[in-house]
Amino acid sequence: MERELWRRIVWALKRLPRRSPLRGVYSNRQILAVLLWAAMHDRAVSWACDRRNWPVQAWRRRLPDQSTMSRRLRDAALLEDFERLVAILQCRGPAAGSTLIVDGKPLAVSEFTADHEAVTGWGAGRHAKGYKLHALIDDTRRLMAWEVRPMKDSEQAVACVLVSRAAARGVLPQGATLLGDANYDSRHLYAAADTAGLRLIAPRRLPGTGFDKARPIHPDRLQAIAAMENDPGFARRFRSHRATIERYFGALATVGGGLHALPSWARRLHRVRAWVGAKVVLHTARSTSGNTSVAA
Repeated sequence: MERELWRRIVWALKRLPRRSPLRGVYSNRQILAVLLWAAMHDRAVSWACDRRNWPVQAWRRRLPDQSTMSRRLRDAALLEDFERLVAILQCRGPAAGSTLIVDGKPLAVSEFTADHEAVTGWGAGRHAKGYKLHALIDDTRRLMAWEVRPMKDSEQAVACVLVSRAAARGVLPQGATLLGDANYDSRHLYAAADTAGLRLIAPRRLPGTGFDKARPIHPDRLQAIAAMENDPGFARRFRSHRATIERYFGALATVGGGLHALPSWARRLHRVRAWVGAKVVLHTARSTSGNTSVAA
């Protein structure tokens, strides 16, 4: 299974555009290969920089040292290549569904961490220190956009970024429905979804209460409130569709080499983004294994 997974990763890496920074010795492909090899084995990046930890047939190119990896993982272009890898792996999967779901997965760290970027926010029913993976998927579990932010960042604001980014890439099905929990009941997100050609549905935290007359109410929000609070059948279907993203996060975390928790070497935002991005790519490769041939 591991060999087949790595073959799919290499297949996708070869289809990335050849890019490297000015005077760079190693391409983004080579940097990503080392990071993905480390993430697949739940080891630190320094472990993957050691040739003794690679089978000869897995990767024949030169390996960067740990200091090179540390410097290159700060490059924003690598995050763009993560999105390209996910798109390549999903290219022969099912067509995008008509229902989208957005949610966040908390990635807590120790309260006594020295990482000053891991700030306290709301996650998993309690306040915790760390980061959060925000994901936008469809009802076939196809990943549309994702982002890693500190735990304190507003889920509503990050969701607006995800919707705008997915719309700019042209991957959003027009007229689709976007589902979010009560955290996403925001007029700004309703407006962003409407601009992207989506219809947001998010329940209120306190159903049956009145409205703040000092603030404008988006028409889609009024429709969502009426449907959620007056139609029990619609509310049941909403909860059923919303469970899709819980299953996505569950599958992401409950396999060997999955995103169980942040390891001790994944601290500071740029390292966490790189580590989580590698896990997302690995999960996408696993979940699409039956859709794409790995022939060269």
